Amino acid sequence: MKKEKLILAAVSLLLVIVSLVGMSVAIGAVQNKTSVEKTAKESVREKGDAITKKTFQVFISGLGTYGEKGRSPRSDLNLLVTVNPSEKKLLITGIPRDLYVSLPAASSNEEKQKTKFSHLPVYGNKSLLQGAEELLDTKIDYYIQLNMSGFRKLIDAIGGVDVEADRSFKTDWKTSFQKGINHVNGKEALTFVREYHHLRGMEQRNKNHQQMLKAIFKQVMKKNLLEMDINALYKLCKKNVRTDMKAGEILSLMRWQKEEKVEWEMETATIKGKFVLETLETLAEYPDAKLNVVKVDQKSLDQVSKKIKKLLNS
Repeated sequence: MKKEKLILAAVSLLLVIVSLVGMSVAIGAVQNKTSVEKTAKESVREKGDAITKKTFQVFISGLGTYGEKGRSPRSDLNLLVTVNPSEKKLLITGIPRDLYVSLPAASSNEEKQKTKFSHLPVYGNKSLLQGAEELLDTKIDYYIQLNMSGFRKLIDAIGGVDVEADRSFKTDWKTSFQKGINHVNGKEALTFVREYHHLRGMEQRNKNHQQMLKAIFKQVMKKNLLEMDINALYKLCKKNVRTDMKAGEILSLMRWQKEEKVEWEMETATIKGKFVLETLETLAEYPDAKLNVVKVDQKSLDQVSKKIKKLLNS
């Protein structure tokens, strides 16, 4: 029996932002104005809300683990979110976990070793981000890294989501989804994104990830922050989320969203390829073993890269 692969559901950029802001709100409700909140406000003034006036990119890494935040040997879910505030547009690019890539940071005189994209975090977050930058010929401004532990409770904390399925299917966890809109709680949402055997390959599961991402985003945008379970979001984020976004930037984005009532136009893109058997040079303990990897479709990669550059420069 094959080992079950636990895939972290796609959690949108702004959901994580809401969670992070929820920390200061939850603390502030008890302690009045905290030093964290004051620092955030000062930072916003100093930056002049710059983050709401420029395009930027956030890499979301979904760790295939439970427990406290920290580095995982695998990044099972990989999304690059391109944000253009002036155009009110988001582009969500999915990178297949099994994509066959070169290990970054090798010297120019050394032939780069080949590995799966999901293995890059073994060499640190820097390698993961650099790998994404090299693959898509772009620059990443921020990263958000989270694990599976809080996903179910996180979905429940925002009241569940309405996710769209483009086909009817059953799951290995005795849940089923009908073509069209399905309202799901945390448990059901997790099975929606984890299912593989009853679908038509990895591409369909990637589509389900992106549909869940949209559903989470829409739910967060239509709910007032104070209507959410702030305590739950605070606890989940504290344990399971890591980001290098500054408090002032996060707060600035949330204030702008609330004041402008921004309606985002969302588009998704996925790098395509085909499964082949290849040796992974980074698996020294299995030098002759060949594993299933996804060989990139260069035309697909070029199209995705072009979309990213177009949104960044518009």
